[in-house]
Formats: sequence, structure tokens, C-alpha cells
Amino acid sequence: MLKKTLKNLIPNSVWIQLQRFKAKHRLDRYSRTQNARFLRFSANPWNKPNQEELRGQIIYYIHRIEKGLTHESDFRAGFGKNALQSLHDLLQQWRTARYPTTDTTYQAALSVVMAYIEKHRQEHQPLPAFLTALFPMEECEEPRSDNTIAGVKLVTAEEKRDNKDKSFKELFQGRTSIRQYAKDPVDLDMVRKAIDLAMKTPSVCNRQSYRITLIDAPDRIRKILTVQGGWRGYAYPPVLAVITSDVRSFIYMEEHNEPFVDGGIFTMSFLLALEYENLAACPLNLMCSDENASKVRKFASIPEYESLIVCVAIGNFPERTLAPKSFRYPGSSITRIIH
Repeated sequence: MLKKTLKNLIPNSVWIQLQRFKAKHRLDRYSRTQNARFLRFSANPWNKPNQEELRGQIIYYIHRIEKGLTHESDFRAGFGKNALQSLHDLLQQWRTARYPTTDTTYQAALSVVMAYIEKHRQEHQPLPAFLTALFPMEECEEPRSDNTIAGVKLVTAEEKRDNKDKSFKELFQGRTSIRQYAKDPVDLDMVRKAIDLAMKTPSVCNRQSYRITLIDAPDRIRKILTVQGGWRGYAYPPVLAVITSDVRSFIYMEEHNEPFVDGGIFTMSFLLALEYENLAACPLNLMCSDENASKVRKFASIPEYESLIVCVAIGNFPERTLAPKSFRYPGSSITRIIH
């Protein structure tokens, strides 16, 4: 009754401003909670490292090395000194903490080192001195090590030609991120078909806030990926999609993270739809500083009322290319059941 009385007494413009002030206060509170959780538990120097923090960092460096191993004609021998040094230091912390060296993460680290060694052998290149100092051969080739977990795998255009005839399981398990593309232009009608298929993505209250900007102008793609910073050492893709989420679709302060949830689900649907249309793709994060986010918005003509979600590089499958193995844990390792 008091709220209703006040609303009748206060001018509508003032009431709206009071509502806005209340909403800002709630958003600030939510942000403080999220920020505090991140500061307390993220893998940073001020937090004592635990197994999961080490696991995340080890996987990060495994993947960096795997990406370097995908290069063939432009392979750079002796690459990755900093990544391999960091991997060595993390494995040392792992052993000091007496975590099991039979763990998949630890074994994958040894596996990627063996893949690094094997790549240099295939290219008839000498191993860099820093590698043998960091990883004695007997450590990498220990009997329990599975040397096939990490490294690279061969992907061919031939194996993708019947994608539309595959079961969902086959399509999903066969999809992998591809960073090198055939030289022929992308048929944008195929991309549009993938977008139409991805529109089946569920969204909160069916609001379908996801938006997608397709760019095939080489100069704009170059500028965006230079700012994004994760596309080094590869030719620029013929098409770049920038996925965003329209904040105007949302109402309540509790929905402030929903643009990223809906946009993320749409991205996975889009990647699978591209695979179905026999198009190669690779998602690229847009975790930018405010300054770089503004540049991406400018180069891609993204309005301020849309949240940046992710970029997707798109091209045709080359006849053959190497891709990171990007090992996966079994579902049981991430599952909790509460009866």
C-alpha cells in the first residue's frame, strides 16, 4: 500500500529514475558477488594453487603447443619456448603437490611434448636445446605415458563430404575447430542455411536475442582478428561471423548474464549447423578490454546495445589439414549426482 501511495504522489519521471537507481544498486551487488568469487577462486598468483587450478593452466599450454603443431608448410622449428617452460613449471608444481602422474591431464602434457618431438623429427629439424633441458626423454617416454592423448590429427575434406548423411552423434563427435581453409570463396547461402538451422536454439522465454554479423571484407576481418589477438600464424579466414546478443531483449536485473548464456548456446548450434553444411569453422573468444571491444564494434558495425559473445572463422575444408586433438575428459569426471 505504501509503495502504491508513493507512486501516486511522485511524478512518473521521478518514479522511473528511482526504479533505475534501484536496478543499478542490484546490478552492482550482483557484480560484487561475481567479482569476489572470481578473485577468490581463479588460477592467479594470489590464490594457493590446487589441482583444478593447475589442471586448467596445464590444458591452456597444451592447447597453445598443439596449435603450433598444426602448421605444415609454414612450420617454425623451435617454437613455443615460453609455453613449454610454463608447462614444465606447472608439472613440477603438480609433482610437488603429489597429485597422481597417471592423471589424464598430466599424461596429456607429456603426450604433447612427445608430439612436439615427433613433429621436429618429421620435419628433419633438430630439437631446440631448451626442450631437452626441460623434458628429459626418459621422463616423456615413461612406460605409463599414453603418447596419443595430445598433439594433432589429420582432417580431410573427403571425410566431411557426407556430413548431411551422418547421425547426430557422428556429426557432433566429428566436428573439430579448423584454422586453415581452402582458397575458394565461401558460399554465403550455405552460411545462411546454417543460421536458419541454428535458430532452433532455445533461449530464455523464447526471446531469441542472438544476432550475427557476417563479414567477408578482408580488411575488416584483418582488423577485427588483430584486435581479438588469437589468430596468429594463420591466413585470415574468408568469412568471419561476429555473434552478439541484443540486451534490449531482457528485462530483469537477474537476467544480466543471460545475453552470454543465450549467445553461447546459439554459438554451439551454429557451429554444428556449419558442420552439417560442410563448412569448416573455429570459434574465437571476444574477452576484450573495453578499448578493444570498442574497436571490434567499430570494425564490425556492432551497436552498443548488443553484447559481444564470440567470433567464428568460417571457410571451406581444405583437402587436408592438421588440427589440435583437444582431448576430452569422460562425462563421469564432471558429473555430480545428488539423490
